[in-house]
Amino acid sequence: MKKLFSLILVFAMTLGACVSFAEKGPDAEATPMFSLSMTLPEGYTAEETWPDPYVVNVMLANEDPSRPMIDVQISYEDIYSDVTFSRDVWETEEIQNHAASLAYDVESEKYDEYFTRDTGLGTVIMIIHEADYTRMLTIWHGYMVTLFAADRTENGSSAPISDETLEVIMKFLTDMDISKVIVENAA
Repeated sequence: MKKLFSLILVFAMTLGACVSFAEKGPDAEATPMFSLSMTLPEGYTAEETWPDPYVVNVMLANEDPSRPMIDVQISYEDIYSDVTFSRDVWETEEIQNHAASLAYDVESEKYDEYFTRDTGLGTVIMIIHEADYTRMLTIWHGYMVTLFAADRTENGSSAPISDETLEVIMKFLTDMDISKVIVENAA
């Protein structure tokens, strides 16, 4: 009887903890510490999720299943506060070290090959073609931007982006405006 009572008590405590976590769980959105302004590619809508005050995930959606998939994550990082990937400093040792750290693949323990393109405003974007998608990375005044994009093949699978899709994304990145940090964390 004591074992049954103990099991019921453990179950009740576990259920209470789950309910408490669900009410305050990770789905609750944080108050953003910066603002983001975007001009979306034609036919796309965007859904922003703020899991942390300094991180936003933006999922771009299009009702046309043949259109490219585009997801963006932007985070503000204090350690990069003085870092911007721009062509005039791209060849400096400091910027090349930051670029190398972004291109490092921890699973393969190798550096991914990348090429660069500049946005219309001069920010250097690192572009890495993976097997079935393309990853694009940059740092702008401490904001780390990571964009994942994939073209869709006729059978519905994902593929690295085409030059045409790259042009659409470069325009999207050129038109994107990230504010300075609105409020410093009070903690």
